[in-house]
Amino acid sequence: CTGTSRGCESGWQFEYHGGMLVSILLKYYKRHIGLILAAFALLFVQAQCDLALPDYMSRIVSEGIAVSDTGYILKYGLIMLLISLLGVAAAIGVGFVASRLGAGLARDMRTSVFGKVSLYSNAEFDKFSTSSLITRSTNDITQILIFTVMLVRTVFYAPIMGIGGVLKCVQYSKEMPQITMVIAIAVGALIAFIIFLLLVVQPKFTKVQKMVDKTNLVAREGLTGMMVVRAFNTQKYEEQRFDTVNSDLTKINLFVNRIMAIMMPFMTIIMNGVSLAIVWVAANTANDVTSVGNMMAFMQYAMQIIMSFLMITMMSVMLPRAGVAA
Repeated sequence: CTGTSRGCESGWQFEYHGGMLVSILLKYYKRHIGLILAAFALLFVQAQCDLALPDYMSRIVSEGIAVSDTGYILKYGLIMLLISLLGVAAAIGVGFVASRLGAGLARDMRTSVFGKVSLYSNAEFDKFSTSSLITRSTNDITQILIFTVMLVRTVFYAPIMGIGGVLKCVQYSKEMPQITMVIAIAVGALIAFIIFLLLVVQPKFTKVQKMVDKTNLVAREGLTGMMVVRAFNTQKYEEQRFDTVNSDLTKINLFVNRIMAIMMPFMTIIMNGVSLAIVWVAANTANDVTSVGNMMAFMQYAMQIIMSFLMITMMSVMLPRAGVAA
């Protein structure tokens, strides 16, 4: 592939896109290291709050409801409320920091791109084409901005939640070891689904970026050459030409969105299936109210693990498009 191409279909080209994305982001992230550290600290606080809530819920069921201790229920209910408020405050802070980081990164990249393009010769303009340069400085950088915000809000958060959820599940599964198999099967299904998405959707995202370039090129040529088009009475030809590239872009986007539409129903089936399996296993093994409290906590931690994989799945789908844009 040439340096100006949008990318090839081969596997090494995808690896090249990923490496390019990492190198570009690291270059610009160095300027915003303070925001990154602040986001990580806030995400850690948010994750710890989310991981603590099911544990307190289990205590309320096992040690409060079991013995009808209203004081105990109110005490730990108030603690849960305070933890929830702290988690909400941390989540708001993460959203603010991620937005500042993404906007600052996009500003720096657009400044660099515009400064670079301003020094191009006529031959270099012809090599890239004006429409392609416009797309690179607008749509491409927007894709990286969206990826950056999602990166901060999910990629840092998901591993903490996933690992923490697994450790908590191991702790609560001592009385009901059969439940561990439920989580293992669910995680296996999620990993297979992520691999499927990468294999099917990634090449299409590469084509989407190329077609955006082409659509922008045809539209610009038709608008800037409007007087010539009218002079030679080729309006129908230009309309057909634009309709062809626009239809191709539409078809690719429809294919990608249909595949992505499968994601949420599939995740919902997995989550509801896991909940049903946990309740069924607990119904056959629970001996007292304490076991019921553990089951409820285990169910919440299982949902947190699945949601972590959902976040990773979303990032794995966005990564190819951001890599091509980079």
